[in-house]
Amino acid sequence: MKLLSVALSLSLTLIPVQSFAVTESPAPTPTVTDSPSPTASPTASSTPKASPTPTKKVTKKPSSKKKPAAPSPAAKWPPKGFKVIDNIYWRTPSVETMMNVAAGDAALARALKVCKEFSCGRIQVASKIGCVYWEIESEVKSPNPDIPNSFLTMGMLRTLVKTSAAKEVATVVLRSGVAYAPTVAVVPTAVVCHQNQTTERVPSNSYIGR
Repeated sequence: MKLLSVALSLSLTLIPVQSFAVTESPAPTPTVTDSPSPTASPTASSTPKASPTPTKKVTKKPSSKKKPAAPSPAAKWPPKGFKVIDNIYWRTPSVETMMNVAAGDAALARALKVCKEFSCGRIQVASKIGCVYWEIESEVKSPNPDIPNSFLTMGMLRTLVKTSAAKEVATVVLRSGVAYAPTVAVVPTAVVCHQNQTTERVPSNSYIGR
């Protein structure tokens, strides 16, 4: 199977996603009044004056042609603020960035709502070439109460993400099977850009607890 893969260092330390409590008017017809014909005088002959020809008012119809829409600006590449290994780009987006993207993405907005119930992580990925689907592996961690500044691995999460075009940034919610807690972190450890189709359900999240 042809694919691009990259292992991520745990120093990436994704912060868990916080609970998101997110016709033209007709021209008037000119009125024409005929001038009365002059009467001939019995002593003098007069030449009747010609009646003036009424001038028809012409109203110009506004042009109905629409101006062509300006083309959308090309996406900047490489994406700013992303880390890169072997043509795979990734970063941990801020909560504000997630909410801004979700404002125009109904599927992402629905995914974020689930994070009120489950602990989630977040990541943005992109590739120089298109991906048939993405596979992201993560560890779900919590602080070790017995050893300061250390963590316990609660389980493993495997996330499959729909197709993306070349240089397209995909914003992903990593939903674990652990109940929401501010101390739980979902940390990506590997990202794979698959080039072949799969029989698995995409998108999906598969969590295995320890």
